[in-house]
Amino acid sequence: MCWRTFHYARILVAVGLIAGCNKPEPTVTVNDPPGKNEDANQVVKFMSHQRDQGMIDDMAITDIHFRGASHFLSGAGEARLERYAELLATTGGELHYDTRLTDMTLVNARLQSARDFLNQARIGSQHIELVLGKPQGRGMDATESIAGQGVAKQPEKRESAYKLSNDDAN
Repeated sequence: MCWRTFHYARILVAVGLIAGCNKPEPTVTVNDPPGKNEDANQVVKFMSHQRDQGMIDDMAITDIHFRGASHFLSGAGEARLERYAELLATTGGELHYDTRLTDMTLVNARLQSARDFLNQARIGSQHIELVLGKPQGRGMDATESIAGQGVAKQPEKRESAYKLSNDDAN
């Protein structure tokens, strides 16, 4: 009886050691340093395009793009406005500052700070206006959300990111 228990214990230890020696596959994140993982570069390129599309639809900055209760832009605010300057260099456009603040002195100081930054970061000749108001993006209705879930559930590889089914009749 003791021999059998000892034998099973040795088997369990061996299985545990073998299972513990397997190296996990490296993960791919967008925060990997350049050159560490080539797959990460593909993820970054894909996500950058998606982020830009969302920014163009939103066309807004909010209170999180400023430091605390000041009129100074945060790092995220500078990065966002710099990207808007790049995206709107050839077309121009109107950005909105969406805020819940009631102190109009601070709101106007923030608007001016953001305008100054945009004028300094401007690449093209087109004017980018910054006004107080809600984002003008239309958002997403339920059918688009459901269609997006259908795309996400498709098995890889698909010919197009927007192909919703395998039915060629559509």
